[in-house]
Amino acid sequence: MKTLAINLTDCYCKEFDAIVLEINENKVILDKTCFYATSGGQPNDIGFLIKDNEKYEVIDVKKEDNEIVHVLKEHSLKVGDKVHGIINWDLRYKHMRMHIAQHLLSSLVLDEYDAETVGNQIGAETSRIDFEPFRPNQDILDSLIIKFNEIVDKKVPVKITFMTREDVLIQIDAKRRNLFSRLPESIKEIRVIEIEDIDKCPCGGTHVENTSEIGYIKILSTQNKGKGKTRLIFELS
Repeated sequence: MKTLAINLTDCYCKEFDAIVLEINENKVILDKTCFYATSGGQPNDIGFLIKDNEKYEVIDVKKEDNEIVHVLKEHSLKVGDKVHGIINWDLRYKHMRMHIAQHLLSSLVLDEYDAETVGNQIGAETSRIDFEPFRPNQDILDSLIIKFNEIVDKKVPVKITFMTREDVLIQIDAKRRNLFSRLPESIKEIRVIEIEDIDKCPCGGTHVENTSEIGYIKILSTQNKGKGKTRLIFELS
């Protein structure tokens, strides 16, 4: 990958300076960025690239051939131009809160009911997670909400660390090793999101630094997706 992804180590990066490396019509590759490219159930960032007095809208960010590609509405940039990037922070921060909420809820369901997360989609206002095998009644849902919100109140730190596969085998409990085993063998250094003393999960997404930033959860609905799979749809206050 040609682009340094600043958000892998600094999820709170809002602005940055970069150099244009490649241009293909409205697609631009930079030497560094804090724009998040759609992946892992988290939507892309949007925002602007600015050169001199010209402001170009970033309408999509995606990965193509392992490169982070910024899709611009229109532009007159050239290779070698210096640009200043600004992400839509309100949207990014909603995604950060939702994403760590997904990790926390997935961890609680795994520990309490031995149900794995088999799909998720992060949104700005609502998100969803698919669990299997899981058939919760209202008492189970109420218990999850209480435990989730207690952890929010405890202000638990959230950390980004990088581990080797060997470290994973030593430090990660057996329930969670399946998540790591899904990663391609070519990935030697694994980015891990840790909710201190609660969960460790491989993830390339953006997250808040403390559970107090999440807000309280409200489970809006459940959907039976067949074969023991249940979808939970939730929002945050």
